[in-house]
Amino acid sequence: MLEEGRVLYAERDGTCVLRFQGPIRYTMAPSLDAFLDELLATRAPRMICADLSEIESIDSTGIGLLAKIAIAQQRAGRGKPLLFSSKPDINEVLSSVCLDDVFQMVDQTPDADPVATLTPTERSEQELRRTIFEAHRLLSELSESNRAMFKDVVEGLAKEMRNDEPPGSRKPPV
Repeated sequence: MLEEGRVLYAERDGTCVLRFQGPIRYTMAPSLDAFLDELLATRAPRMICADLSEIESIDSTGIGLLAKIAIAQQRAGRGKPLLFSSKPDINEVLSSVCLDDVFQMVDQTPDADPVATLTPTERSEQELRRTIFEAHRLLSELSESNRAMFKDVVEGLAKEMRNDEPPGSRKPPV
């Protein structure tokens, strides 16, 4: 059992496989978010696969970053990404927030063996808050029920971020 979660990845022939392990918590979100931004902007894989077969748990921020993958692939016209998960309790959580609508869910482990580990990076409290906000905003885009479920979180984080900003600076969207 891992105390901290981690993400391994491999890329081959336009496919990126992300293998999540251990508990997936909001504390790892800024590193994963930065990696996804770089991956989507510079390498634009044809397919992204998320392998959750080795996770112990996943919080709503981690689920929101999965939503980011699905939304990016959809906007790029690449269809639904694959999500490998064989744990009924995890699958139930994912379905409850409509991830089964935006991912092709597969009850097995992918063939690729991830060869690199995503390096955790230290982020400021403001950067962490912005990442958590964005993950929940994206998760809210998936359905009306998600919008209602995460409304207070999104609004609360938006308010906190406005308080972080110096007077006269740009405010986060709500």
